Amino acid sequence: MDLPALIKKKCQTHGLLTHASRIVVGVSGGADSVALLRAFQTLDLSCTVAHLNHQLRGADSDEDEKFVRSLAEELGFPMVEKTVEVKVLAQKSGLSIEMAARQARHDFFAEFEDSVIALAHHADDQVETFLLKLARGAGTDGLSGMPVYQELNGLKLIRPLLDLPRTGIIQWLEENGFDWREDASNSDETFLRNKVRHTILPMLGNELNPNIRETILRTMEILRTENEWMEGWVETENLKFETGIPLAAKRRMLRKWLFNHGAEAAGFEAVEQILQQLENTSGTSIYELNDRQRVVIEYGKPRFEDDDFQSLEISWHISTHPGTGWIRDTSRIGDDRAEASIRADKLGERTIKVRMAQPGDRMAPLGMTGTRKLQDILTDLKVPKMQRPDVPVVVCEGEIIWLPGYRIARGWEVDGTDGKSVHLTLEQNRPL
Repeated sequence: MDLPALIKKKCQTHGLLTHASRIVVGVSGGADSVALLRAFQTLDLSCTVAHLNHQLRGADSDEDEKFVRSLAEELGFPMVEKTVEVKVLAQKSGLSIEMAARQARHDFFAEFEDSVIALAHHADDQVETFLLKLARGAGTDGLSGMPVYQELNGLKLIRPLLDLPRTGIIQWLEENGFDWREDASNSDETFLRNKVRHTILPMLGNELNPNIRETILRTMEILRTENEWMEGWVETENLKFETGIPLAAKRRMLRKWLFNHGAEAAGFEAVEQILQQLENTSGTSIYELNDRQRVVIEYGKPRFEDDDFQSLEISWHISTHPGTGWIRDTSRIGDDRAEASIRADKLGERTIKVRMAQPGDRMAPLGMTGTRKLQDILTDLKVPKMQRPDVPVVVCEGEIIWLPGYRIARGWEVDGTDGKSVHLTLEQNRPL
């Protein structure tokens, strides 16, 4: 296998490297990401190596980081590394370890502005994902698998290895004498994906179809292209069912409408029940999506309600008082009260005010380089689209210095626990 040539062809065919000013390669130290990085180096592509230490495997995690750092130095690529205690993040957020790790990676990649993030997912990953989603229940969208190019929560992701089997990737590394790090947990079949990889797929290949991987990949390609066509056909912001619209289109339109309004989930049963209630044009019915979100259908017209979001006009009041050190902002986006602290010498005699978020707003978040679009930050924080115009921001002479519920801007942080500061308190003024 001429891996660099195959990657070059994939990038040219799909225009993968035309979407940003720089390439950032996510490198764990495993065979797949190492092969992707070395192939890019062979193609004379300039890259930044991004490594996130999840701290899930103790000393082995630190050794992975050392290996990736050494590899980046060998290839002459700059490296950005970050450590996140994923187990702690999972406990605080209530997420599973897998989902907390995924969120940590997305937050890390979001720090690279105007970049394409190259990931090393390959064909075997696609097949395993297909079987996992099939077992749990999914439609054509879920069974289509990962795309070669994807824009997700403001990130631009490319997957140049997506059509290549892992055996070919390993073979290329071995033929060239390239080392990589092996994660021992990949053989632990208490993880469902590992069971699919080591037991279920080999069994299907032996007992059902020796070409099971190729067959599944072909099926996924068919589903993907058909799904893209159907998604384009039902593109709409409204929920209006004309006479003769197929049931499949109604389901897609309703799911799109629900997610556009901030629904946390919309499973098959929910969609079917709501569709049935929409057929009743003579009264009012309510479908509870969860303990705080519901769809109210009045005379056949749906209305989305969320207890955490009030559509009433809300004004804000901000108060300031001098102090030392800083107050941690423990609020969430949308809370009716938030606190933070900024540097007193930075503010000086200038005034601050609060206003609503506006299209085109940008912010320089503390802990990140450069600036980010506010809409991308709110997307990453999973703030529903309909709520974003009512998110308050605190500004000083046009600069956003604090997004309540998120963080303050870089350069406004207080110097240690004894630094002179201005404490800010933001509160809602709700109409009576």
